[in-house]
Amino acid sequence: MKMPWRLAWLLTYPWAKFFFRLEIKGRERLIKGAQILAVNHTSNFDPLIVGWATGREIYFLAKEELFRYRPFAWLIKSWNALPVRRGGMDIRAFRVCHQILRRRKTLVLFPEGTRSPTGELGVFKPGVGMIAIMSRVPVVPVFISGVNRSILSYWFDRDFVHMGWRQKPKECSPIKVTFGEPILPNGFSLSRKSYEEFTRLVEERVRALANVNS
Repeated sequence: MKMPWRLAWLLTYPWAKFFFRLEIKGRERLIKGAQILAVNHTSNFDPLIVGWATGREIYFLAKEELFRYRPFAWLIKSWNALPVRRGGMDIRAFRVCHQILRRRKTLVLFPEGTRSPTGELGVFKPGVGMIAIMSRVPVVPVFISGVNRSILSYWFDRDFVHMGWRQKPKECSPIKVTFGEPILPNGFSLSRKSYEEFTRLVEERVRALANVNS
């Protein structure tokens, strides 16, 4: 585990537990070795929330614009953020994802492709299925609830605040992270149809977690 990641986690985790009332369920479902965490996306801060919840070193893709703001840029770099162009993953990003998984690391993906302003789960893009099947690694469904109603989102999703989607909360509601059972890509072939079918399966599992936490 890289020292910057461990240091960032140790310095910020107690703060997250206390101020944001972070609740974690199902962390024991994470596996050792390579895995993909498929997570719903409602805030720019979601990757760091996932990092706190996993308690292990993670890697994730982040839009290039986020690297312009300090000290937020320092924090996401410490969390192993990898820049990607707006509008989806490019070829280089796909290759980087495969390299991370070959090193038996944990890769965080947000299959919706963009943040949901309302907190409602969007349709998953087939990239998560493609990477999982090509790399032959399990996918752990993850659902984060409460962020869109938190002070955290009010601070870090200012575009949504300006558009009226996020408001300053009157009280501190808890942020909950729930991990589901790993989904294995066994039996899925290297084809677009399989990528889409596997992605739909992942989406269904994440939606099931959303229903439990609604």
